[in-house]
Amino acid sequence: MVSVLFEPTCIKGIELKNRFVRSATAEGLATFDGCPTQELKEVYCRLAEGEVGFIITSGALIEAWKQYPKALGLLSPFAIYDDRYIEAWKEIISAVHERGTKIAMQIGHLGRQDIAELRGSAPIAPSAVPINTGGVVPQEMTLQDITDIVEKFAQACRRVKEAGFDAVQFHGAHGNLITNFMSPFTNLRTDDYGGSTENRARFLVEIISRARELVRPDFPLMIKLSFSDFVDGGFDADEAIRVSKIIARAGIDCIEVSGGTLSETKEHIAVKGIRSEDQESYFRAYAETLKKHVSIPVILVGGHRTPAVMAEIVEDSGADFISLSRPLIREPELIKRWKNGDLKKAQCISCNQCFENWVFRPLRCYVEEPLENT
Repeated sequence: MVSVLFEPTCIKGIELKNRFVRSATAEGLATFDGCPTQELKEVYCRLAEGEVGFIITSGALIEAWKQYPKALGLLSPFAIYDDRYIEAWKEIISAVHERGTKIAMQIGHLGRQDIAELRGSAPIAPSAVPINTGGVVPQEMTLQDITDIVEKFAQACRRVKEAGFDAVQFHGAHGNLITNFMSPFTNLRTDDYGGSTENRARFLVEIISRARELVRPDFPLMIKLSFSDFVDGGFDADEAIRVSKIIARAGIDCIEVSGGTLSETKEHIAVKGIRSEDQESYFRAYAETLKKHVSIPVILVGGHRTPAVMAEIVEDSGADFISLSRPLIREPELIKRWKNGDLKKAQCISCNQCFENWVFRPLRCYVEEPLENT
C-alpha cells in the first residue's frame, strides 16, 4: 500500500523520485543580508540523502527592507530582490541535484504582517485592516504600488529560474500579501482589485501572467494556498476552490493546500499535540475537494505522521504529493527509513517549539530524547 508514496512522478515535466515534499520551513540559516549559508547546504543535502523527493525553501523576500533583522535581534529570511542573489544559490542547488532531489524556492511578501521597524514605514496591504494583536495599521496600496509589487514578484521568478531552481512557489498562505488580496477579511477595496472573487484574485493573476513572460513556458509556477483564514468573514474553502480554478487557468501548475494566518489564527497553521491518526492530515478535506475541481497536481501539508494514512490519501485521489515540515526537522532521514521498510510513524510530537522559535533561533528540534529508530 505505501509503495504508492515512492512512485516516481512529475510536476509540469519536473521528474520527482517520490511523492514526498519538504514543505517550506523557516530554517533561520541565512546571512544577515539574506544569502544562504554553508549550514543550509548541509541541511538540504541531508534531506536529499534522506530520500526527500522535492525540497521547497523557506520564503524569500521579493522586496528589500530598510534595516536588516539583526537590528531587532531577529534572524534574516532569504532574499531574492536583487540579481546578486542568483549566484549565491547555485552551489546549493547543484549539491541537491547531485543527490537526486529537486528543489524550488518559495517567494513572498509579508503584506500587513510586515515589520514596520524593518520596512522603515507602515506595512502595505490591499486595505488598512489593522492586526488587533499588535495595533499596526497597514497602508492601503495604490494602483502604482500594486503594479510595482507585481513586477517585483515577476523579477523574483526570473532570478529563481536563473539560479537553477526547478520551480518557484508563491506564498499565498498564512496571511501574507497574496492572501491579503484574496481574503474579504483583509481586502475591502472597491476598485478592480476588490469585491468579487475574480477581482480579489486579480493581483495574483497579474503576477502569474507577468512571471510567465519572464520564465520559459515549461518552468513550473506553484503556489501554497490557504483554504481558510479561520476568521469570521474571511477566506473560506468554497472561495479557495473558485480562486484555484482561476489561477489554474492563468498558469499555476501546482497547488499546495494549507490554512490559517500568522496574525490571527496561527494555531491552525501547525496544529499542536498530534497523537492519533484521526488528528493527522488536518487539511485533507480541502485537498480532496480541490482534486475534484482542478487537473493540476495537488500537494497536501499539515500533520502527516503515519505512512499508511498518507498512502490512503494518495490512493483515494485526495492529493498527488505529501508535504512535511516538522517531522523532517526531527528526522531528516525519515523518508529513507520508511523506504527501507521501517514504517513506524514519524517521531515528531507536534510540540511546536520549532515553529514558535523560528524568527529567533536556527532550525532545530527541541525535543532532547534520542530517536528510537535511527
